[in-house]
Amino acid sequence: MIILVRHGEATHHTEHLTGGWTDSELTAAGKVQVQAVASKLAKDFAGQSRDLRILTSDLKRAEESARIIAARLGISKLEPYEFLREKNNGQAAGLTETAAKALYQQPPTLKELHHRNYPGGETRQEFYDRNVQGLIKCADLERENLLIVAHKGTIQNIIFHWLGLDIAAVNVLNFSVDILPSSVTVLGINKWREHAVFRLNDTSHLHTDSGYGIFEFKYGKYH
Repeated sequence: MIILVRHGEATHHTEHLTGGWTDSELTAAGKVQVQAVASKLAKDFAGQSRDLRILTSDLKRAEESARIIAARLGISKLEPYEFLREKNNGQAAGLTETAAKALYQQPPTLKELHHRNYPGGETRQEFYDRNVQGLIKCADLERENLLIVAHKGTIQNIIFHWLGLDIAAVNVLNFSVDILPSSVTVLGINKWREHAVFRLNDTSHLHTDSGYGIFEFKYGKYH
């Protein structure tokens, strides 16, 4: 099983900075959001095996989120990785949105895979490859239980890969998924041995107790 959690609201959201490799921290509201994620996961893991690896982006907003969740689950070990970072925005990292506009290089079309939006930044293809190749080297996606705390674009790329789509196929299909701050997505193997998405962009824990646990889907498997 793979549980994907996006970090909570961060200071780059509230201070109008660019995202990407800007090393922003959680806001007070972001910490509350992640505590809600942690409480939900702790409830869902009650009575379950704790054979769980927690992988996280090494950017502050993600690693701080992962530490809050890990503490609530009683897991001491975190594995921070650069390959789980958001798309590299090069020279725009740390800048205000206004200042970054001066560096932005408009792509010819919205379908470009090899265009750099900012000097020193990544292309869409390079970003996908970094996320996916790094994760494949780091973990056995079909046999290990993983909780990955990362960013919108990173989580999207992991979902695409799980569904058997490389970034070129995603481009052709004009396909995407939304991933909100502090959302939970659950991937796993169903009873037909298919790669399944059991939960996508779930933020119910931020609003009300839905009464629906991560391990309660009909055909899921926690291995």
